[in-house]
Amino acid sequence: MSAIYTNVNAATVYQSYNNNQMALSSSLEKLSTGLSINRASDDASGLAISESLRANIAGTNAALDVIANANNYINTADGFLQEANDILSRMQELAVKAGDATLASGDLQNVQTEYNQLATEIGNIGTNSAFNGSPIFSGNAQNFTIDDAGTQFVITPPTITQPADMQVTAGSENGTQELSDIQTQIAVITSARAQLGASQSQLNFIQSGQESYATNVTAAESRIRDVDVAQETTNFSRAQILVQSSTAMLAQANSLPQSVLKLLS
Repeated sequence: MSAIYTNVNAATVYQSYNNNQMALSSSLEKLSTGLSINRASDDASGLAISESLRANIAGTNAALDVIANANNYINTADGFLQEANDILSRMQELAVKAGDATLASGDLQNVQTEYNQLATEIGNIGTNSAFNGSPIFSGNAQNFTIDDAGTQFVITPPTITQPADMQVTAGSENGTQELSDIQTQIAVITSARAQLGASQSQLNFIQSGQESYATNVTAAESRIRDVDVAQETTNFSRAQILVQSSTAMLAQANSLPQSVLKLLS
């Protein structure tokens, strides 16, 4: 039917033009942002999955930071324990020397002075050693979150106590008790260092696993969220051609009523 008042052809073409224009705008947005999902309407279910994966990635990256700090904490503790081991080794030498009956009274006093100063330093390590302001050798368990599920990794450093002062007396069995005490402390510290080393070894494997998990989850999230540039470029070119085509056809549809006017002349 020929009509002037209602141009059905133009309305139909205009609807197609709007759809093509929306598709072109969508492709432009995706190519400019690099994302295939810019709003929930683009892919509601994909957006929900992507946001969940993003939260997992953020949590895992935070856990990796915590694991790195836990490793630094262990390294710091082990450094202080190494120093304590070195001091105890020297104290053991002094305790043996104190048992030398050929030493003069002044020599024994010198041995005693050095031994007691080193004992004080052991006490200082136990009391003053800290990591980020928190005492290390308080004997309290330290909890570290190692994944996005909140799993805790517990590290319990030893309590370091100051050895008793040496009291030397000419002709006595000097150093005998001190040797026993020192060997006990060396055993405690070396055992603690072994435990810290085992914990660090375990943390390294946990870190490797979390890094692999973060990488794989990131790849999965990227597959959902990131735009396929090659495919979207094709969509953009198609939408661009369709917009141009529908624009031309809209002009043609708008000119159709002109032919009806010829019937009136």
